[in-house]
Amino acid sequence: MERNKVLALKEGDYRVFNDVFEAYWNKVYIYLVKKTKNSEVAKDLTQLVFIKLWKYRQTLSDQIGLNEQIFRKTKQIFIDWLRQELRNRNHIMAVDNLPQAGAILANEENLETKRDIYIALQTLPPKRKQIFELKHIHGYSYKEIAAALKISVKTVDNQLTKANLQLRKLLQMSVFTAIGIDIINNVA
Repeated sequence: MERNKVLALKEGDYRVFNDVFEAYWNKVYIYLVKKTKNSEVAKDLTQLVFIKLWKYRQTLSDQIGLNEQIFRKTKQIFIDWLRQELRNRNHIMAVDNLPQAGAILANEENLETKRDIYIALQTLPPKRKQIFELKHIHGYSYKEIAAALKISVKTVDNQLTKANLQLRKLLQMSVFTAIGIDIINNVA
């Protein structure tokens, strides 16, 4: 029976895909919620699992159970997400040495970068900024932050994710603006 589903999927049968989606969506979602501790991220990753299942249906094996193949894809997508999160956090970790009030550095480029980061941090909502500073400047764990602020660990994670996204967007705009100004100055 499963072999027939795999073969039908490989041939592009939408009805079988819909049946598989209905049968496995909740299992994949619950697995990813447990792993990510974030329901929104889990929804996005679950959707990605089924997108990739359909997109790469030709690579499915009729020798391996569908459940196993779906969870292999799920685990790979989760690992990819973890790698991306690690890259994002490592990028933000460079902010860890950020001075509280913008101490002056000898190197002018570093001063501009630190200023841009400091300004970007000031745009965060107060609670989000506090959570970000507790994590990335003071080194508190998610649990320690949650306990200190009397909020859930999930709230800490959500706020840090939002802070990272917001800061990344602002800092990218700052970099592109600086590059544009540099190009204009060199042309003129």
